[in-house]
Amino acid sequence: MVFVGLERLWQDVRYGCRLLAGSPGFASIAVLSLAIGIGANCAIFSFADALLLRPLPIARPAEVLTVGSTTTLEALGASSLNSSYLDYVDIRDRAKSFAGVAAFRELTAGFATDPTAIPRLKLGMLTSANMFTLMGVEPTLGRTFRPEEDQVPGRDAVVVLGRTIWEQEFGSDPAVLGRRVRINGGEFTVIGVAPEKFNGLDQYVRSDFFVPLMMSQRLVSNPKAASLEARDARNLRLKGRLKPGVSQAEAQTELTTIAADLERAYPDTNKNRRMAVRTELQARIAQSPPDAMLIAMLSTLALAVLFVACANVAGLLTSRAPVRAREMALRLAIGAGRGRLVRQLVTESLLIAIAGGVLGLGVGYAGMTLFRQIELPTDLPITISFQMDRRALLFSLAVAVVSAVLFGIVPAIQATRTDLTAVMKASDSVAPGRRRRWGRAVLVGGQVAISVVLLVVALFMYRGFRQQIRNGPGYRTDHLLMMSFDTSLVRYTEAQSRQFFEQVAERSRAVPGVKAVTMTTSVPMANDSIGFETVVPEGFQFPPGKDNATVLAARVDEYYFDTMGLTILRGRNFSVDDSFDAPRVAIVNEQFARHYWPHRDPIGQRLRAGNDDKTWVQVVGLAKTSKYIFIAEAPSEFVYFPHRQKHLRETIMIAQSAGDPSALTTPLRDVVHSLDPNLPIYNVRTMGELYRMRAISIFNVLIGTVAAMGVMGLGLSIVGLYGLVAYAASRRTREIGIRMAIGADRRTVSLMVLRQGIVLAVVGLVLGLAASVGAGELLRAAFPTGENQRDSVALLIVIPIVLAVTFVAAYLPARRASRASPMQALRHE
Repeated sequence: MVFVGLERLWQDVRYGCRLLAGSPGFASIAVLSLAIGIGANCAIFSFADALLLRPLPIARPAEVLTVGSTTTLEALGASSLNSSYLDYVDIRDRAKSFAGVAAFRELTAGFATDPTAIPRLKLGMLTSANMFTLMGVEPTLGRTFRPEEDQVPGRDAVVVLGRTIWEQEFGSDPAVLGRRVRINGGEFTVIGVAPEKFNGLDQYVRSDFFVPLMMSQRLVSNPKAASLEARDARNLRLKGRLKPGVSQAEAQTELTTIAADLERAYPDTNKNRRMAVRTELQARIAQSPPDAMLIAMLSTLALAVLFVACANVAGLLTSRAPVRAREMALRLAIGAGRGRLVRQLVTESLLIAIAGGVLGLGVGYAGMTLFRQIELPTDLPITISFQMDRRALLFSLAVAVVSAVLFGIVPAIQATRTDLTAVMKASDSVAPGRRRRWGRAVLVGGQVAISVVLLVVALFMYRGFRQQIRNGPGYRTDHLLMMSFDTSLVRYTEAQSRQFFEQVAERSRAVPGVKAVTMTTSVPMANDSIGFETVVPEGFQFPPGKDNATVLAARVDEYYFDTMGLTILRGRNFSVDDSFDAPRVAIVNEQFARHYWPHRDPIGQRLRAGNDDKTWVQVVGLAKTSKYIFIAEAPSEFVYFPHRQKHLRETIMIAQSAGDPSALTTPLRDVVHSLDPNLPIYNVRTMGELYRMRAISIFNVLIGTVAAMGVMGLGLSIVGLYGLVAYAASRRTREIGIRMAIGADRRTVSLMVLRQGIVLAVVGLVLGLAASVGAGELLRAAFPTGENQRDSVALLIVIPIVLAVTFVAAYLPARRASRASPMQALRHE
């Protein structure tokens, strides 16, 4: 039975190939249409996969959930799950829903392959000893951590190398086991090498090494961040693997109970702390809602392109149905079942879809090439990997099969519902019914409407982003060079760090060509230096269950605002008198003052900063709101604190140049190395380069993607409209001949044929414009720049473009029909 089924399938495939080979024009248009639709979806899938969908490289990733207490970042509209070590121990020991819970955090460290080598900046992971076993990760060499290496703080200085650093720094030497390396100045013994596919538990970050969490105090310079005893030091991330048969909802119920118990037991540190469990996808969406919104929008547009492509092919198949009506009637007459014929026609559709899917991989790869232009301005191993991997190939295959069903099944069923008597008596095919003609008209009108939406969205985005870029970020982007230091990499004390920063700034100002130098902990739009602070503004009433807010923040010196070209609207700048022992002060931006102290003068207002600091901080200045993370972001609250009022280890130096800022790279490096030749210098780049990567480059990629889908949709709708008008004209050939024989001129005939295409184009245009208004609202929700005006110019630009191209698409077959010879038209069957 199986053999018979396969034999019939093979017959259907061979027959379908012969038919498609006999109609190369039809086959080419159908395959190209689907290739465009499938390719667009394949490219967007690779984008979504890199940002949200790709599972962690661990065993059975669907069983692993993110666990922790919720931390909300109001500035980003985001939330994350974090935990302190003591909370982690309570969850690990009390939660029965999990087979195990692992804790980890990323670590930026100076890594030296031997005690005499100069340390280089690397990203690693501090992790609990059970992480590798719990995640099902087996080492390539050696072993992972033992349970006893997770017991005593600072005792077990062992390290598991990542596969990349083992290959690049150690030449894949299997004798690396037992070798001593230096991490932040301390010696660690290599005990193993992680497998190639395991880079850590973050989809963007490649961890070069893994060390026990108990080594935090030896590797992390900030005592609070390194503490394993502070219950409010929530800088760990937790991953728990569910036990078999336990649901996420059951785990959530258990965590809610544990959180309530901890709040009662430790009200000072756990008040209003709610615990949650999230899948990896839920955690990624919560951490970056703008990414999720962007992916949802691009996926919707890609599906719209696929719909237009499927509608195109469905129209082509419907056009061929009357031509093949005699074939269907004959096969039914000699005993073929309708199911057999439907299977034959669906097989032909699958052949078209598979060919379109294969060709669509090329379109998808071109789209990935566009996405790969996105650059992250960091020297750390943080990447977004766009891949044409097995998952992308399977997705393309699935889209091809679904599209075959979408565009093939209805024409196949209609083709087998043939009136045998009428077809067999006719000299040729029978004319299509009114329902079929209306069906094609609806498909073409829908194609035009969707292409209008795609074009309008592309113009909305282009004009909106261009306006944001024209307005600028609100700070200087030219003649600035930045470089980063972390004195903890060379084990400086607080006093040594403060002295180093003062000396490097002073000597840099003496370098020829340097106009100004400033120190800051955060650079606008730099991914790896974005800072946050928990604040409690005096007099502001938080909603129930919330007693503070997390806002964007930076520590800056007294030269920052002048060097960056930021305007202080009211009050004063920081000064050298704002030292560590002086009263605490801050400068807030307009959005912060508008949100927390509306209709009040912010100068003189007070706030508390930090979870454990009860000292009041007085606002002494009001700064102009600028862009901090993305060029199209909504206005965000920001607080500046004096650089001198906190002991810092990580700092960014920004130098303003008289000429080309890149020319200062070598002289400023020499200044740093004259003070300490072993201190790593990283993230050296101009502000113009950073701005190009974070604003211009991303803008070009997004606009290019949406514009490409708009052009694809419009091109496909033109093909569909042309095919409909040409087909309608061919079915009316005899009527046209009669009209011309009794005196109708070519202009009348041309208008008669043209009218059908123009009416469909206008109806599609009106529907598309109406839908575009809603699409514009969704776009403003996805990119809330703070400017709420509607862009009617984009609509006015699209209208003549769509009318012009659809007129051409309808005019060409109308013109050809009007030039037909009346005698030949009358002979047409």
